[in-house]
Amino acid sequence: MGNARVISLNGGSRHPGADHEVYERFLKWEQEVYGPVSMRVPQRRQVDIYQIVRESPLFPSNLPIFHYENYAGWKEARKNPEAISVSNDNANWIKREIYDYSWSAVYQLVKSYRSEGSNPEEQPDTRIENAPFLHLEACRFTAEDSEKYNKWFVDYCSNIFIPLFMKQHGLQGYDYFKYIGVSVMHNIFETEYPTYFSAIYFENMKDFENFEKSNELEVCKKTLRDIFPRGLKYEWYVQYQLVRSYKK
Repeated sequence: MGNARVISLNGGSRHPGADHEVYERFLKWEQEVYGPVSMRVPQRRQVDIYQIVRESPLFPSNLPIFHYENYAGWKEARKNPEAISVSNDNANWIKREIYDYSWSAVYQLVKSYRSEGSNPEEQPDTRIENAPFLHLEACRFTAEDSEKYNKWFVDYCSNIFIPLFMKQHGLQGYDYFKYIGVSVMHNIFETEYPTYFSAIYFENMKDFENFEKSNELEVCKKTLRDIFPRGLKYEWYVQYQLVRSYKK
C-alpha cells in the first residue's frame, strides 16, 4: 500500500444503560492513561481524541484518531505490548457494558491540503495544528459511483475547488481518505464503511458554518449534481471538537 500516511478511527459511545459517572470515568481514563500509553508505541505519530458536537445515535460520540507513517507502521504497532495492553483493557470496558465501539477502520491518505504557511515540498500529512474543529463527510455510493466520485474529486475538485476552500477564513486543512478494507476491532456495530471520506478542519464552529454557506461550496455541489442527477446521500456528515492531542 506504499508509503502514504494512514489513520485508524476507533469511535465509540456510552453503552445504553451504562452509569454516566462510570462512563465519564472511562473517558477520563482514556485521556489520562490510554493516550499517553498509546504514544509509547514507536509507530504512532500522534493520537487525537475528539468528542461529537451534537449527539447522534448514527455516529460515535467519542472518536480517537491514531496517526501512522504508513500501513506497514500500523501493522507493526499492532504487535506492540503497550498497544495490546490498551486494547485488552478496552475490551474489559466493553464486557462491563460501559462502552460500545461503533467505528473501527483504517484509512489511507489520498490528498491533503493545509492553510498558508505549510511547506508544499513536505510529504502530505494527516496531522494538523491549530484546528480543533473537525467535520467528517462521506457519501453513500454504489461501487461504480464511488469510483466516479473519486475521479471527479481527484481530477476536478482537488484542483479547482479545494484551493478556493483553503482561502476561506478559519479553514485550516482538508484531507481526503480511502478505506483500505482493514478493521482494527471486530464484532462491533459498524462492519461497512464509506470507500472515501473527507476530513475538513476549522478553527471553530462559526468558521464551519460560514463554509457551509459559502458560494464556493454551493458551486462545488452543483457540479456534483450534474454528475449525479439523482442527488447524493450522505453516509457521514458530522462534526467533532478536539479534546486532547498526544504528540511525540
